[in-house]
Amino acid sequence: MKTKEIIATLQIQEGVPVKKQKQFFAILVKELEEIYNGFGNKDSERHFDAAVKQLRIKWEAISKQVRYGLSDGLWNYFFATEVIKLKETLCPSWKERRDIEHAKYEERKRKREEKQAKRNAAYANDNY
Repeated sequence: MKTKEIIATLQIQEGVPVKKQKQFFAILVKELEEIYNGFGNKDSERHFDAAVKQLRIKWEAISKQVRYGLSDGLWNYFFATEVIKLKETLCPSWKERRDIEHAKYEERKRKREEKQAKRNAAYANDNY
């Protein structure tokens, strides 16, 4: 869909009201999927990121045509709620790698906390 079509369809010339955010996001998610599938390579994080860059360009084009523009906060919300979910489904190897890194982080955090607890217990027993 072209930017003017999106704006006309949703009637968002003055901005994107909360009631129309889901519709707006659904259109953009569909566009992102089409861009990603156009690359032809499945489970490619690099291609997904390139598709997101192209979608961001479209977002900026829409923002220029909307009266007050689209805020960065709205983009951040869209990215966190929609783009990351889509990336998890389209790039399972990325999700797997992210989960492994998170597990490693949790393990390091647990060890650090145990070490700190032992140190605090040792200091508690000191009687000067």
